[in-house]
Amino acid sequence: MTVVSERTADVVKDPRELVSPETFGKLVRFMVTRHRVTVRYAERVIEQTLVYLKAVADNPGLRIVPDIAVDPGWHCFIEHTHEYAEFCERVAGRFVHHVPIMIEDISSGAAMARTVPALRATGYRVEMEFWGTGESCCPANPCV
Repeated sequence: MTVVSERTADVVKDPRELVSPETFGKLVRFMVTRHRVTVRYAERVIEQTLVYLKAVADNPGLRIVPDIAVDPGWHCFIEHTHEYAEFCERVAGRFVHHVPIMIEDISSGAAMARTVPALRATGYRVEMEFWGTGESCCPANPCV
């Protein structure tokens, strides 16, 4: 008897398809250099960054947030302004601004509770180990 899980029947898309191989490679190399991480770890962070940005694009009225594990990937992408602007226009139809804030919505876990379903709804692979902290990239008192 063969048992097949429900998950194997689902087709999960590869987030790398959201950018060109050249752009993906450039972002990975930049993250490896900037954050001194392994290539495989940088690939996974950039993949999850792309899933997050796709979820933002798909949900313009919904406040979703990147986990602290994914935010460095977004920063790497933003620093490649030409590629980032092209991606935003193509995928979201608008520029996706990074507006760091720390509010109760984030610290309470409510924002992450909205974010994970939005990520999954994209149809792209979501690696939950990158979405588990629920922490924002912004400290509670950034001006102190």
